[in-house]
Amino acid sequence: MQELKVIGVENGSLLLASDEGAQYRVAVDDTLQSRLRASTPDPGTGRRLAPREIQAQIRAGMTAEDVSRVTGASLDYVKRFEGPVLAEREYVVESALNVPVHTAVETDPLASGATFGSVIRERLGEAGASGERWSSWKEQGGGWIVKLTFTAHDVERDARWGFDPKKQSLTPANQEAVTLSQQGELPQSLIPRLRAVPLDERDDARFDSGAFEVDTDQDGTVITAVEFAQFEIGARPAPAEEPSGTHHTADLLEALRRRRGEREPLDLDEAEQGLAAHPSTGVVKLVDVPLDDLPEVPEASSQPTAKASGSSGATGPLGKRRGRASMPSWDEIVFGARSDDDL
Repeated sequence: MQELKVIGVENGSLLLASDEGAQYRVAVDDTLQSRLRASTPDPGTGRRLAPREIQAQIRAGMTAEDVSRVTGASLDYVKRFEGPVLAEREYVVESALNVPVHTAVETDPLASGATFGSVIRERLGEAGASGERWSSWKEQGGGWIVKLTFTAHDVERDARWGFDPKKQSLTPANQEAVTLSQQGELPQSLIPRLRAVPLDERDDARFDSGAFEVDTDQDGTVITAVEFAQFEIGARPAPAEEPSGTHHTADLLEALRRRRGEREPLDLDEAEQGLAAHPSTGVVKLVDVPLDDLPEVPEASSQPTAKASGSSGATGPLGKRRGRASMPSWDEIVFGARSDDDL
């Protein structure tokens, strides 16, 4: 089969030429157009997207190229539906810039109120910013976002506000927007720039501990080394030398050990004085009480009962000594004798 090349169009016909140089004419009629249309696939057949899906992605901030790359749809097919959405996004930006705002100090109360766009542009001029660019998009499941991109101090920055078209309200969404929305003088730099901090100069040739200097105390304190004796496992430690004071203690213990069981004679005068000074801790002294004034005790019956005879042996001596005063108990000596009222 010989292949032909299109070399031109003349009077609704295609001019073709072969490799040998022969030229041909083909009329473009309905039959040829239908055949060409049938053989050419639809650019959207590979990944057919609904127009609503394409517009939703463009409304979210994507470009036609991004949608085509993500979805696989033809770029021409995507661009057929982006026009209305781009117009909507531009309208949102214009609406946000025209939102009236009130400043703390108004020079002319009769003049029309300032707008958001005029105030922001004035503050950008004070900061020496350039390259002002506005854009907007709608978050999925949220509201509209208005974005301002500009360059200040050789740094590209962007400020974002949340925008509600129904309420005509703007809310700062990042720190740049907060700085531009606040009243008063702007700082020299909207965002503090980082500065280089010089590193400490150290000896790079060494990587051991000698490369680091240790700061010594100003008073020149010297730390002396302490020697430790070696100790072998299993060896018993040598007994330490006893100080001279321990010999005196040993002699004293030996003297006390020898005199154990011996008692020194007690001086009676000193003992009596000590007992008089401390009657509660002294030895009990028995005093003979005269029994002439006491009544006589009647003699026991000559015919005691069996119970009395059984107990007479135990109580006999007590009966004979009943006329004598009984010895006070230890509690009476320590705490004192109880009177008849206490009984």
